[in-house]
Amino acid sequence: MSIQFLKDYFTPETRDLYSQMIPAYQQGYADYVFQTDKPDVQQRRLKNLEKSFQKLLREPSFYILPLGQTEAEEIANDWLYEPPYDFYNLTNDPEDYEELLNPSKREGHYFQVLRNGAFLGFCGFFPQGHTIELGLGMNPNYTGQGLGESFYCAIETYIREHYECQTITLSVACFNKRAQTLYQNQGFIFGENYQQKTNGGVYEFVKMKKTLK
Repeated sequence: MSIQFLKDYFTPETRDLYSQMIPAYQQGYADYVFQTDKPDVQQRRLKNLEKSFQKLLREPSFYILPLGQTEAEEIANDWLYEPPYDFYNLTNDPEDYEELLNPSKREGHYFQVLRNGAFLGFCGFFPQGHTIELGLGMNPNYTGQGLGESFYCAIETYIREHYECQTITLSVACFNKRAQTLYQNQGFIFGENYQQKTNGGVYEFVKMKKTLK
């Protein structure tokens, strides 16, 4: 009820932003407003939230935190992409599916990426000496909206702040030219092509690498 009250109060733009936030964020903001019974204080807090959300629309905020079980299950079962990107549906890859849903395998490696409190995507970090092997995926609800660059940049910023590494590597399916172009624009260079068994078949991938300065 308190969440719906906030949605009804906000302007259309900030209502949409608030509605896309993960449930914990929505409830947290509602609790902030209604932790007091004083109407004047509630009104002041609502106005402050409206101003804060307007600022987020101009200057998006990213936050990366460990991937929980609920979010892992959402990715594994509900993130379904349009062809040809349905190749990345985890239901097609039993090994990756099991790894993401296993808390012991996921711990310390998999993280969720929030943009303005919305579940934008996830990333996986696998350190090997001074190199980070990176895996990442964007929520299909947000693909094709021009968010790929800022999504990647938020992840790289997190790597620079939390890991001592000199190089980032990642693997891209050779058909995925859209992703390859994104990574090239972020300073990655192409490495070797290789064949990998996955999704019930054998597919060609390309390694890409970026040296951090």
